[in-house]
Amino acid sequence: MGRGQMEVLNDRVAKKREIVDRYVEGLKGIDGIYFMKELEDSFSNRWLSTMIVDSEKVGKTSVEIIERLAGFNTEARPVWKPMHLQPLFEGKEFIQDEHQDVSKFLFENGICLPSDTKMTEAIQDTVSLI
Repeated sequence: MGRGQMEVLNDRVAKKREIVDRYVEGLKGIDGIYFMKELEDSFSNRWLSTMIVDSEKVGKTSVEIIERLAGFNTEARPVWKPMHLQPLFEGKEFIQDEHQDVSKFLFENGICLPSDTKMTEAIQDTVSLI
C-alpha cells in the first residue's frame, strides 16, 4: 500500500463497510445466507464481502449462485481454495477440527461478492435480486 492510498484508507474502509451492510440488508430475508458477524469490541475493515450459503435452505449451491451472477455480468467467486486442496499439497498433513474440515467447508459454501469501492448501488441491487 502506497502513501497515496493511506491518505484515503479511512474512506475506503467506510465504503467497504457500507457495501457489506447493503448486502446484509438486501439478503436478510433469505434463510440460509449468512454473513460473518462483527465481534464485540472489534472493527472489521470488511475488505471482502463474503457470505456462506446453506444450499439445503437456499435451494442452490454457491457454485450455482456464482454462475447465475455471471449470467448478469456480475463477477463473484468462491472464497480462496485451501492449501491442502491444491494439487501441490495433495496428501500432505494439515490441521482440521476433529469433526469438520472448516477451510474446505468455507471454500465449498462461501462466496466473495463484488466489493469494489467504485461499484454502484445498482450492481449491488442486482446481486441482492438474484
